[in-house]
Amino acid sequence: MKRKRMTGILLATAIIMAGCAGEQKNYEGTEQVQLGGNTQSEVQDEAVNTIQVGSRYRVTDSMEELKDAVIEILGEDYWPDTLLTAEELAERTGISENMYVNFMAEYQHAEAGIDMMILIEAEEEEIDTIEKRLNEYREMLLHVYEKQPQNKAKVFASRIEVIDDYVCYVQLGADITALEAQGEDAMVSHCQEENERALDVIEKGILQS
Repeated sequence: MKRKRMTGILLATAIIMAGCAGEQKNYEGTEQVQLGGNTQSEVQDEAVNTIQVGSRYRVTDSMEELKDAVIEILGEDYWPDTLLTAEELAERTGISENMYVNFMAEYQHAEAGIDMMILIEAEEEEIDTIEKRLNEYREMLLHVYEKQPQNKAKVFASRIEVIDDYVCYVQLGADITALEAQGEDAMVSHCQEENERALDVIEKGILQS
C-alpha cells in the first residue's frame, strides 16, 4: 500500500529546539558530526572525495531519476554537489546500512553551504527510526546555525517527508542573500517553496514507479 506522511515543525517548536538542543550527538563512534564544509573533523577531506576507493554511494538508476527530476525543476538553484558515502551518512545521522535498501545523499560542499537532499529507500521496519534520526539531525542543525540567519532559515524551512518506503529530507533554497534584508520570514518562505517544488516531483516519481 502506498503511503505518505510528512513531518511539519512549527516555528515555536523549532525555536524551542534550537535553544534547548544540547551537545551535538555522536553516532557510530565518531567524535563529531560533520556539517557541510564547516566540520572540524579530521576526516573532512575524505568526506568530499566522491571517488574514494572502497566507498559506497549507491546512486542507482531510480535514485538518479529522482535527483534529475528535482534538478529539472530547480535548474541552477539545485546547489548540492557532493555525494555522501554510506559511512558518512551514518556519521552524520546515525542511519546505518542495515536500515535501508538504497539511498542517495548529497550536500553542498562550500564553506558556508548547507543545501542538502537525502533520499532513503528504507527497510519497512526501519522507516520510523530513519525518520526519527533525520529529525534529530535537523534539530542539531537548528542549534548549530542558530546565529547564522540564512543558514538557520534554510534548516527551519527544510522538510522531512515519508512517501511509501522512502524517507526524504530536502533542505534547499540556493541564493537567499537578497532576502536577508526582508527578514527571516521572507527567507523561510522562499526556501519552503523550493522544498515543496522538489518534494512534489519526488513524490510523483516514487508513487509512479
